[in-house]
Amino acid sequence: MQHLPIAPSHCSPYHSSTQLKAAPKRGSIVESYQTVSVNCSTCRTRLFRYKKKNGTKSNLIKCYVERIVEAEDAELQESISNFANLTEDYKWCCPGCGANFARGAMIRGLPALKLAGGKTRMTKK
Repeated sequence: MQHLPIAPSHCSPYHSSTQLKAAPKRGSIVESYQTVSVNCSTCRTRLFRYKKKNGTKSNLIKCYVERIVEAEDAELQESISNFANLTEDYKWCCPGCGANFARGAMIRGLPALKLAGGKTRMTKK
């Protein structure tokens, strides 16, 4: 008599070990989000304006590039427009004081800026 291996009870053929996360909202629904200003915390220079779901109620950790409405500096605007062509080690620096405020990343398949802690401040418009 041949015995078949029995799978542990916590293993299910219907659940995989990897979690699938929802993609960020895109399109016309984002237009209804509040616009916040992202400023340098050192020199208070406005870096860009961003469409954020719940306004200033929670911290800003990452910024999806497609939700950036306008950048104040021409060089910063050009960097955002050419995000796909930038290298991994590109320095996202404040045009006013030169402080490095973010790094580029791909989050859930979309280009984004991961903001450095304490380097930026968020205000309403």
